[in-house]
Amino acid sequence: MSTFSEIKVHKKAKEKEPIWLIAYVDLTTNLMALFILMLAMSKVDTQKFDAVSKEVSNQRTDSLSELLEKINAEIKAKKLEKSVTTSLGAAGLQVEFLNGVLYESASSDLSSFAKNEAKPILDILSRTDAKYLLSFDGHTDDVPIKKSIKFRDNWDLSTQRGVSLLDVMKKLGVPEARMSVAGFSDTKPKIPIQGKTGKELENARASNRRVVIRVFQ
Repeated sequence: MSTFSEIKVHKKAKEKEPIWLIAYVDLTTNLMALFILMLAMSKVDTQKFDAVSKEVSNQRTDSLSELLEKINAEIKAKKLEKSVTTSLGAAGLQVEFLNGVLYESASSDLSSFAKNEAKPILDILSRTDAKYLLSFDGHTDDVPIKKSIKFRDNWDLSTQRGVSLLDVMKKLGVPEARMSVAGFSDTKPKIPIQGKTGKELENARASNRRVVIRVFQ
């Protein structure tokens, strides 16, 4: 049984508690109860959430290394090693279509190879992460084309070939803001032609007729 002195001490200690602290505790308790009530009343549309998550997953390629692996697997499966090469370095990923396989001679119209064998590779490239940019670089050999209504020279031809690829990627859903085109004519040969004749010259020119797709940040 408490003595009178003990009751008196307990009462004094209680009187020393600040009034604002009691009000603050009551306020935070009420706010917590309100938030719990609002959370309980909210309803998440799981179908929309799942749909958005799936779309993001389908459109995303996490890294250029993963992209390289997917393209190389496609090249190996279709046995395209003599027509398509890849490389990955500090400047990004390069996918090179050799020997004019994407276009007919002196034309920017896509070949049957581009519409069939190359299509799966272009599909993979179209699904790169939005942080990556794509450039389509056209190259020709050193043989001047005849000036026509469609092309003035090899500069024009190499640029138009890049534009043709850009149009394909645009149809596959790649935003124009992420793409660019460059035409180099014969100024950046893969194999120099100086001193070459006959079959050796012909092979060098075939190697220089190419299109390079670059993926970079």
